[in-house]
Amino acid sequence: MLKRILLLLLPVSLAYGSGFSIYEHGAKSTALGGAFIARADDASAVFYNPAGISQLSGTQYYFGSTLIVPKASFQGGPSLDPFAYNETKKQWFPPSTFYVTFPVYKKFTAGLGIYSLFGLGTDWGEDWIGRNLATKSNLMTFYLNPVLSYQPFRFISLAAGFNVVYGSVTLERSVYYAARDMYGLSSLDANTYGYGFNLGLRLTPFRSLSLGIVYRSNINLNFNEGDATFRFPNIAAAPELVVLFPPTTVKSEIELPDLIGAGISYTFFNRLTTEVNYVQMGWSSYDELVLEFEDPVGGQSGRSSIRNYEDTYSLRFGLEYQLFSSLALRGGYIIDNKAVPDKYVEPSLPEGDRNIYSVGLGYQFQFEKFLDVTIDAAYVFLDQKDRTITDSINGFNGTYKSLANMYALSVGWTF
Repeated sequence: MLKRILLLLLPVSLAYGSGFSIYEHGAKSTALGGAFIARADDASAVFYNPAGISQLSGTQYYFGSTLIVPKASFQGGPSLDPFAYNETKKQWFPPSTFYVTFPVYKKFTAGLGIYSLFGLGTDWGEDWIGRNLATKSNLMTFYLNPVLSYQPFRFISLAAGFNVVYGSVTLERSVYYAARDMYGLSSLDANTYGYGFNLGLRLTPFRSLSLGIVYRSNINLNFNEGDATFRFPNIAAAPELVVLFPPTTVKSEIELPDLIGAGISYTFFNRLTTEVNYVQMGWSSYDELVLEFEDPVGGQSGRSSIRNYEDTYSLRFGLEYQLFSSLALRGGYIIDNKAVPDKYVEPSLPEGDRNIYSVGLGYQFQFEKFLDVTIDAAYVFLDQKDRTITDSINGFNGTYKSLANMYALSVGWTF
């Protein structure tokens, strides 16, 4: 019974990056389609490529937020009610970022980043055709990421960082008790910490050319004390529910995917800069979910489920034109591929192949001679291809449609 609750533990976003990843970590890089691994020339390099912070002068701060406004719908297939049409409730999510970088000793530069790499959520409401699979899901992760970069020569820099990750999840779905023809609501709340690392390399063989490689490790999240509770509308009419569905503790372990990316950037005539990135995420780490219940639920003490997610990649293209010394115009395009095989797609993660388009601008000015200020803004439109499922392992076949609008704003300053 709790199997379907905890199957939602990972897939709770509406498709912003492959699987349930978030790749918007600064308005400048977001406007460039996230193609920022080779260039990495602001403090958000802590995330995109920490080796890039070696090129930054002084102490730099950079913070901002991306407002994500998603929309998804489901149209039932022949095995369900083909006229059943549902949309997710209106939601918005504001994943935010904070970065600081500063020189520490000769050829060493340090940095710190706070951001969310996985998360977001879905809310289909409590009375829809798929309520036994999912009603409401929310996942949040917060990364604390100190990094250190070393530049032994002008044309090369290396970096390494450590990640402390806090994960929190709240999940809800309906439970049907056939003996009493009664629906109830099950809820799960859990949180934990995990740890990992990131590495970066940046090469600048020529002033106009830069190359970058970045790696982020897998991170294990061990949810050892998740709280599962159940609520039925008329418990007095079915007192056996207290025994069959007791509040209990659930244990589960999941492995967030690793990430490897590479990029190349070139500047033409000191005004036009282009970049292309290849980013791969190792979603195949999510192949099975094993659950352990402290108290039996529905007569069972544990469950396992095969997920068989697949590694996936995105191609990212960014373009910036320096219109004036203080004003830059930007654009980007992303081809992002699905991670979930057809038979494992479910309402909590209606993801699919995506085309993503971005535009933005950056404005720089100096304040009182000692403070350089940058304001970056971006708009992103995510267009997901319709995905029709005919062989769902849950028997929940139909067509999913998803899109999202995103609005990013970041402010930076340098002392």
